[in-house]
Amino acid sequence: MSSRNQPPFAVEPVAGEPWVKLANGDELKGWGKDDEIAFNQNNRQIEKYRFFIKTFDFLTDNRVRGDYHEFGCHRCRTFRMALTEARRHNADSMKFFAFDSFEGLPDSSGHSVEIWTRGALTTTVDQFMTMVREHGIYVDRVTPIKGFYNDSLTSALRQKFLDTENKLALVNIDCDLYESAVPVFDFIEPLLQEGTVLYIDDLFAGYKGSPAKGVARAFREFRARSRFRFVRHLDIGWWGRSYIAYIDPSAPAEGIEL
Repeated sequence: MSSRNQPPFAVEPVAGEPWVKLANGDELKGWGKDDEIAFNQNNRQIEKYRFFIKTFDFLTDNRVRGDYHEFGCHRCRTFRMALTEARRHNADSMKFFAFDSFEGLPDSSGHSVEIWTRGALTTTVDQFMTMVREHGIYVDRVTPIKGFYNDSLTSALRQKFLDTENKLALVNIDCDLYESAVPVFDFIEPLLQEGTVLYIDDLFAGYKGSPAKGVARAFREFRARSRFRFVRHLDIGWWGRSYIAYIDPSAPAEGIEL
């Protein structure tokens, strides 16, 4: 299907029933799987970029200063969004760290996403850095850290961040799987500060929305042991949500609710 015939990616009001513009049979004639994927990807990336616009405004207005960590950096999509909004807000002290195997996903099972197989969603370090350089924002402050998280997120690396880097302003956790998310949460906990925003991309993806599985389970377990509390911030599409870290010694650890 040509882009000329595709329905719009924004919801448009109309004067009369059904009060919003809907694609009709003629516009969807010949609609196939590739069209569906492109339509969903456009809408999903729009939702993600809206999150970055709003969140950098929040960070700036609340004087939350620190670095950006992204765990799961396929195609450098959200990473470029972060770079753009950091520059728009003149975040000239922020550093940007890209944590990824750069070899795709590890082995996994028990989820409902057919493409989450070993080696899927691969972007190499060279491909990632080429996209960063072509984007042309804060290139000299971008550092890729390669490896599966069980191997790369060592206590020595965490101590190095504690000794030489800033606290975290924004964390993007887009690692799909429970096994990947657990070491991520353990790694970032001492790097958090009041006001750090956690964007958890796959909170409701891959496990039919169950909070007892996947990244949602890892986040629930992390909240129960963390010295921080987390207030719900923004919903990102149907799949993700952000939280703001704060400290309140009198507050009980959160339960099952997300």
